[in-house]
Amino acid sequence: MSSPKPSLSVIVPTLNEEKSLPQLLSNLAEQRGIIFEIILADGGSHDNTLSISKQFTNVLTIKIVRSGPGRGRQMNQGARSSTATELLFLHADSKITEPYLLHNAQQHFGFSTSKSKKLNGNTNIAGHFGLKFLRQQSDYQAAYYFYESKTHLNRPDSINGDQGFWITRRYFDALKHFDESLPYMEDARLALQIFKTGQWITLPGIIETSARRFELEGLKQRQILNSFMCNFNALGLSYFFDAALDAYKSQDKSNKLILRPFLNIAHQQILRNGWRQALKRWYQTGGYIADNAWQLAFAMDCRKNRKKAIPSGKGPTPYLHFHDQWLARVISSPPCRAITGLLTIIWFYSLFLTRQHN
Repeated sequence: MSSPKPSLSVIVPTLNEEKSLPQLLSNLAEQRGIIFEIILADGGSHDNTLSISKQFTNVLTIKIVRSGPGRGRQMNQGARSSTATELLFLHADSKITEPYLLHNAQQHFGFSTSKSKKLNGNTNIAGHFGLKFLRQQSDYQAAYYFYESKTHLNRPDSINGDQGFWITRRYFDALKHFDESLPYMEDARLALQIFKTGQWITLPGIIETSARRFELEGLKQRQILNSFMCNFNALGLSYFFDAALDAYKSQDKSNKLILRPFLNIAHQQILRNGWRQALKRWYQTGGYIADNAWQLAFAMDCRKNRKKAIPSGKGPTPYLHFHDQWLARVISSPPCRAITGLLTIIWFYSLFLTRQHN
């Protein structure tokens, strides 16, 4: 008698994940109320990643596919080898503690798709989970509360691959899959395409993920670099990423992230076509920041909710609502974009000169 066909394909890109993968596979083995398969899309592991997966084949349906390294390339290969009509792209260091997380998410995803179809005929839906960071250090409590709360939203620059991407195969194919041109930012670029062509929803439940990178590199340094990357990605300046990749590879991974090389690259790339073009880029950057001014209002909500001991992502957001209703149009106007661009120039070159001096 043949096994029932899976309704979900969980695609996990792997590259030397022997430390993280056992936890995820154990969590997936405990999922109930859903039939799914696991596709491990390996980019050339030389540790025990693949042999570890064999230990779970008696309780999980696992398929291993291989491709060149690069998370986007690996996940695309995994999607091509999957058999279900719905796909969940999940990072190997994810942790799932709720046994019905996938079941509840699938029910919510199907309900949201049906509701959207009835309301506007659009079935281009993609889902993501909220995050909880697993931490070894106790500093930056307010910052982590803010970042965790933000993952529950469906706004630009609030959704990344750590949260899991749940999407139908039909819509994923229509989006032409993940961008393989860079070894990173594939999640941000797909998220941006979904904002343009469809709708994001927050799925019920929480995925836990390690904060190790933030703690090792420094939360402030990593977030500044992330803001550069998101800005350049939004402006379509892909040449920044080629230079930034070389700078990142040269970093000592055992120490804090050094921002000076990335500041130099940003300065050079902005000026590469002359001052007139540079001023245009700064104006566009001002527009990008103005469009994200809602995060300041949301941070005020998070501060208030945290003081009341409300779990991240659960509290009311009156400041955010006030921003959306009364301030967003004003802040996004051309004069405010120009002012924001000017303030960004002052901030950037203050940071640039300070880091150069240090």
